[in-house]
Amino acid sequence: MKKGYLLGILALAVALAGWADGPALVVKSDHPMRYAPVTAPVPAGIDATKPYVLKAGKESLPVTIRDGKLITVIAALDAGVEQQFSLEPAKKKSKEGVSIEQKGSEKILEIKIGGKLFTRYYYGGEWKKPFFWPINVEGNVSLTRDYPMDPKGKPQDHPHHKSLWSAFGNVNGANCWEENPGTGAQKVLEVAWESGDACGIIVSKDEWVDAEGKHVATVHREYTFFNTPESARLVDARVSFIADQGPIQFGDTKEGGIVALRMRGDICNAKAIITNALGDKGEDQCWGKPAAWCDFSGDIPKVGLRGAAIMDHPENLRHPSSWHVRAYGLMGANCFGYSYFNEKEYNRGLIPEKGDYTVDAGDTLVFNYRIYVHSGDAAAADVSGRYNDYVKPVEASWK
Repeated sequence: MKKGYLLGILALAVALAGWADGPALVVKSDHPMRYAPVTAPVPAGIDATKPYVLKAGKESLPVTIRDGKLITVIAALDAGVEQQFSLEPAKKKSKEGVSIEQKGSEKILEIKIGGKLFTRYYYGGEWKKPFFWPINVEGNVSLTRDYPMDPKGKPQDHPHHKSLWSAFGNVNGANCWEENPGTGAQKVLEVAWESGDACGIIVSKDEWVDAEGKHVATVHREYTFFNTPESARLVDARVSFIADQGPIQFGDTKEGGIVALRMRGDICNAKAIITNALGDKGEDQCWGKPAAWCDFSGDIPKVGLRGAAIMDHPENLRHPSSWHVRAYGLMGANCFGYSYFNEKEYNRGLIPEKGDYTVDAGDTLVFNYRIYVHSGDAAAADVSGRYNDYVKPVEASWK
């Protein structure tokens, strides 16, 4: 056997031994975390095209690498506890991650988490705006209303309320919220997507237009779906309004939700459980009131309590957002409709009298939200704790 060959074998053995000890990710939090996304820069020498896992004893965390960042989800981490994970090559890509695939030749993307359908993204030109439907929860039912996607779905009001979507009723004078004749629309220009073991991502480039088809705004949207259990689904939504063809003016109107949900009918009205971050309950206390998050839950027959919270990031314009939330099933983040929200006495003096806002030409207005789809109501799902996970992410560093 040649000496050079022996030296090569020895070098490979040393490299593999070093890798076994490999880069170590140290994580720590100042509060208890559950199913919390963690992001860290990718350490030098890592081949981002190959699968990896983070290991600590018998625990193995899936990893997604994208844009120079490593993303994973930690199931549980107690306050003040420091935990160390070794980054190791995975034997193969996980089949239990987040899968995003186009449905045949249709402009529909199917998002599956752990092999189970969570939602679909509809972006075809037959719709006046893109949307996600259904939003499946534990128990294999949709949390959101089927109508008008299913013409037989009920209740059959507000056909522009499409499960999970983004829209606003006065953008440079165009109504991009409603879908009646004479209203604007949202045209999807480009869509890209990527599956992953820890998360999957959809990026959508849209053009919002008025009733005559004239440009009013360029909008980029990015959705990150995390690999979490059915009882605690997490979606991060980033919505960017780009004033690349002149200023964008948001007019003062309650008709809008930069992220909005329309709930299934059997958990609405008298059965609706609406809660905000301040501890207020019901439409009469929560409508239009600024709060860091708002939750809509209800008892689905033969399934149990299920709900969803929309969380407003502290860096968003006019944080905390006001909420266009109604007991009949609508919940949307709206920081512009102040003249309407001031109809409530509790808002007078708390928010400005008018909510108009202009994005100057060449600038971009970015909104970030986390959508938490959960079992139980807001208390049982610890929405407050999960909001802390969002705004106080895990401290992560390489050792």
